[in-house]
Amino acid sequence: MKKNLLLYGIFLGALSLSSCSGNTKNREMAGNSMSVESANEVMKYYDTSLKVLKNLVNEDSIKAVLGYIDKTEGTDMLPIVSQPVVSARDTMFVAAPGDYLSQEDRQNLEENYTRLFRSVSAFYENYATYRLYMKDKAYLKDNYAMADKIRKEELLLSIALSEYKQVIFDILTPAVEGAQTVLVPIQKDKK
Repeated sequence: MKKNLLLYGIFLGALSLSSCSGNTKNREMAGNSMSVESANEVMKYYDTSLKVLKNLVNEDSIKAVLGYIDKTEGTDMLPIVSQPVVSARDTMFVAAPGDYLSQEDRQNLEENYTRLFRSVSAFYENYATYRLYMKDKAYLKDNYAMADKIRKEELLLSIALSEYKQVIFDILTPAVEGAQTVLVPIQKDKK
């Protein structure tokens, strides 16, 4: 299983590096041809992404879940953590970026947000299943292999959540920098 974790880590590392490969091209495109309207849309998309990612990938909740399931002995204090709630409008908005981003960036964002949404759901569903096992400690002892499987899946999912979040930021950074180069001079002129 350690070999599988290592291979999964290498895969996620390669995924994040591949997402960064177009940054120079995207930065040039964003800085050279972005209109004020597009720049405003990029910033709106970025702000909404920050809000969605902050709610979906809550590090405190993830740490609480992982901390609990990594204990070898059960306790009576199960952390009560539920799947984060994010507005449907915001999730639809970030899952379908507009023409203000390049086609490649839109496709990468759509793919990464889809994977992120699935991973978040799987993470909290696994934890709910684990909590059911922990309610009946005799059942858990008889099914230690299943609890161990859930424990390993949760660790992999937590890594994936962090990676997807980072990849999304890496995709958005050049577009946001381009938008800021368009908007900052305009804001200075208004003062």
